Amino acid sequence: MFNPFPGLRPFEADEDHLFFGREKEIDELLRRLRLCHFLSIIGTSGSGKSSLVRSGLIPSLYGGFMVNTSPGWRVAIMRPGEDPVRNLAIALNSPDVLGATGELETTNIVLLEATLQRGTRGLIEAVRQARVLPKDNLLIVVDQFEELFRFRRNSQVENSGNAARAFVKLLLEAAQQEELPIFIVITMRSDFIGDCMDFAGLPEAVNNGLYLVPRMTRYELRSAIVGPVAVGGGTITQRLVLRLLNDFVDDYDQLPILQHALMRTWDYWAKRLPPADAIDIEDYEAIGTFRRALSIHAEEAYEETGSDDAKKLAERLFKALTDTFSDYRGIRRPTSVGDLTSISEAPEADVVRIIEIFRRPGRSFLMPAADVPLRQESIIDLSHESLMRCWLRLVGWAEEERVSADIYSRLSDATMWFGQGSAGLWRNPELEVGQKWKLENRPTASWAKRYNSSFAQVIDFLDRSEEERERLSAEKKKERQKQLRQTQWAAGILGSLFLISLFLVYFALKQTRRAETNLQLAKKAVDESLSSVGREQGREAGDLPQVEQFRMELLSKAQAFYTLFAIQNSTNRTLRGEEARAHSRLGDINRLMGRHEEASLEYNESIVRFEALAKQYPSQSEFRQALGYSHNWLGETIRNAIDVKSGSLSNSPTDAEKEYSEAIRFQTELHKQQPTNVLYQQELARTFYNRGIVRFRMHDEKGTNADFNEAIQLLEPVVLGTQAAEDQTANPDPAQDLARVYNNVAIVVGTTGQTVEAKKFYEKAISLAEQLVRKKPENREYKLELAQYCNNEARMLADDEPLVAEARSQQALALVEALVEPTASLSIKMVQVLQLRGQLLRAQDSNRARLLTDRAFELLKREDAKTAHDFVSFSALYMNIGANYLELAQDDLQRGDRANGRAALANLTEILPHLSSDDKQTLIEPYKTIKRKLVTGPTRH
Repeated sequence: MFNPFPGLRPFEADEDHLFFGREKEIDELLRRLRLCHFLSIIGTSGSGKSSLVRSGLIPSLYGGFMVNTSPGWRVAIMRPGEDPVRNLAIALNSPDVLGATGELETTNIVLLEATLQRGTRGLIEAVRQARVLPKDNLLIVVDQFEELFRFRRNSQVENSGNAARAFVKLLLEAAQQEELPIFIVITMRSDFIGDCMDFAGLPEAVNNGLYLVPRMTRYELRSAIVGPVAVGGGTITQRLVLRLLNDFVDDYDQLPILQHALMRTWDYWAKRLPPADAIDIEDYEAIGTFRRALSIHAEEAYEETGSDDAKKLAERLFKALTDTFSDYRGIRRPTSVGDLTSISEAPEADVVRIIEIFRRPGRSFLMPAADVPLRQESIIDLSHESLMRCWLRLVGWAEEERVSADIYSRLSDATMWFGQGSAGLWRNPELEVGQKWKLENRPTASWAKRYNSSFAQVIDFLDRSEEERERLSAEKKKERQKQLRQTQWAAGILGSLFLISLFLVYFALKQTRRAETNLQLAKKAVDESLSSVGREQGREAGDLPQVEQFRMELLSKAQAFYTLFAIQNSTNRTLRGEEARAHSRLGDINRLMGRHEEASLEYNESIVRFEALAKQYPSQSEFRQALGYSHNWLGETIRNAIDVKSGSLSNSPTDAEKEYSEAIRFQTELHKQQPTNVLYQQELARTFYNRGIVRFRMHDEKGTNADFNEAIQLLEPVVLGTQAAEDQTANPDPAQDLARVYNNVAIVVGTTGQTVEAKKFYEKAISLAEQLVRKKPENREYKLELAQYCNNEARMLADDEPLVAEARSQQALALVEALVEPTASLSIKMVQVLQLRGQLLRAQDSNRARLLTDRAFELLKREDAKTAHDFVSFSALYMNIGANYLELAQDDLQRGDRANGRAALANLTEILPHLSSDDKQTLIEPYKTIKRKLVTGPTRH
């Protein structure tokens, strides 16, 4: 009696007596190979491609079951690896293929490799020169053909692309000729079939000889379970067979995992005391069933390694044997014992000891098989990709390796650009990422050369970046002390300016002869102060509490100035214009202070006064420009009041749209009269996209698209340099306006499901915002808007492109963390970014996702306690964080982590009272279900 199941490794040619359930497929392969000398066997990972060839097709050929061909077969089995032509020569050099024995063995492989590299007919010439028996056929099996695609992209191998193409041409030429009986069979994962397009002639050959491995039927699976058991001398209960078939119903492409579970079940049954007559469900459940057997078994091997140092060595070895960086789908990376020793910086004996633990009979996690002695040049490989998907620890290691390789790749690029003079040293947050990577991963030159050979230069670049950061930090400390002294002086000076300006107003009103001159001096003093607190645009980017308080004081003083001025009733045209403008400025001030009703009254008063002036003085364009300004900002005031649900105004979105339309009427007229005036053009574009926003909220899709397109057509010529831009220091940079429009268009397009198109607009917005940040790194508003654009794109791509979403989310988090101060608006932005980061990381790292969600929740509670609800809907924020906790609790329940599940539900319980009725209804049922399961515990059936 013996264990008939191979585990993760494929069945071999001498195990055909154990290979059941694929009889029809074998017959079809024989038929197709006879008709087509290039056979491509395609299937998903775990569909049994290698076993079908090794233990199905090859034994049948040896048995003479392929008609119309000679019964004599020479079979060479290879994998492309890191040198496909060399590996083909090694496979052909086997004594039972084209090889020689004794002293000629080494010489023969050199001759074979040289012949193969001679030209596209190299394989044909190698067979011809070997002078094999006339009636013998040659079969070349290229297993794991997808390794060739990784080799082609390997930048560390010189001319790897040409070598890969040469290898493909050798195979195609040999399969197409009719002089010699050469047959080619390749096995390849179906998710790589698109990569064949990079090789001339390969897609056609694959298509002509395509055999898509079918799923096994329930009957065939039963045969694959029961047949080997009988051959091995055991018996299995009918109920266990049914249980296995039912467990496997949704995972028909995981045959190696089934074989492994059966191997483990047999071993447990064979050792069980008291002995049982037949393998039963009890044995199957004891090893963790189909779902967990592999992970449990691998953990046993991992724990057997012993010390923490040995476990760390095992981690380094498995990271070296997996590759999710060069191809996100994940492929194996065969590596020699010598290279593994160099990468891990450990003695070879220690490396071999770890390998032996994982390739022990009954485990076979690593290849070659346990009976093959290991030498320095021996190639170590995972027995199957299933280990990368099912061993939870290895899943985490593979992701850590991908992230580490990605950071090193970014460092390599930055080092190269720095050397070329096109980029500078790294700063935070990139520098912190690089330092953390170096500390946690302890990279070696041997590890690094797999991705980029400039390891020494990269480490030097990182060290120089750290030195530069320390130098700049010392300089900034001195600069901050200097700025604090300057701020104190500025406060005193500006206070004096206000006193002077109030005096000048009084004097201007009393002295009419010098009124206009003195008025301009007074207005300039106040407007300069007012512009410093954001007269033109509302600022979300807060500052130190002392500066924010000073900002509010300036607004109050400016309000006092303009209130005093606005109550006059002059007859002079200039003074009348300034009185009307005073009401407009009072509207700005009240809007910035959040007093929407007062702002609305002042804007309306300015409109009445400017309309009278424009009618009386039609040639004065400044009055029509001021009308457009007041109508636009009145529309903004109404929209802001609606957004924060202010009870002081009863306007609707239609009212805001009406004001925007009036502004557009005046601004369009000015733009037509002076088409080269960039200020008019930019103001018109801004009003168009403001109206587009409110139309979007009114569900006017056609109007929204029209307004955004108008704004883009007006702004792009200025930003892209096709139209000369004037220096408008009091006006926002046109690139900032265009970036906002692109972001708004992306939101609109994204809501209709056009993700690809929306992504293009997000990328445009991000690119412009990045340019603005580089241009003025001290501008906090630019950085905050860039963070918002990144966060918007990350949220949209969370499901479709998780890697891109992760990168954008990280960029947003870094920007907001650098900006955040104890101000409400930025804290809320931080809540939004942290919540999304937690959502994105849940599938990869639940612990980190939990920490980020906890951080978001604590920050939100702190801001909520301040009762400053003017700028955001707190209910929506609570809802998003609650959804995070619900998903974390579901994951904890599935893993059996009851403690963390209860903690997540406790936070959700605290959140529920803050939700709206509709949001609470959405979460309450799944909340109750999970809570009930956590209380009652798992139920056995």
